[in-house]
Amino acid sequence: MGEFRRDDRGMTPVVEKSLAAGIALLYVAGMLGLVLGSVVPAYEEAAGEELADRVLATAAGGIEETPSTVQGDATTRQNIDLPASIADANYRLVLSGRTLELDHPTDGIGGRTRLSLPPDVTVENGTWDGGGPLVVTVSGSAGDRTLAIQEGA
Repeated sequence: MGEFRRDDRGMTPVVEKSLAAGIALLYVAGMLGLVLGSVVPAYEEAAGEELADRVLATAAGGIEETPSTVQGDATTRQNIDLPASIADANYRLVLSGRTLELDHPTDGIGGRTRLSLPPDVTVENGTWDGGGPLVVTVSGSAGDRTLAIQEGA
């Protein structure tokens, strides 16, 4: 029967360390795949929904405060700075009647709000596609003012 000499098993520690490193790498890769596949996208969508709510509230608040209360003919213009994208996608604001809607390509991100405007303000339907500030203009006489949105430069 032969006996083991020290130099006969010189590769055993190397193989053991390689296997341990391989198992650790498989574990890390599996956890990373799990996190990036489910946890991170869910968080990004939730953050996108919250940002969309804030953008809609900011835009609606700016639109509602634009009409002037002065008598006679008046023209008011206000720029509202909004983010260019939500959840890495472009969005748009649609003003229809007294309703402002945030339209986003991702399901679950968006919203709609009813604007509180004076009764003598007529709303001109319009769309803002982002890229610059939201410009709100109100013009006309005290009893017949027109409100419109457009893209700023």
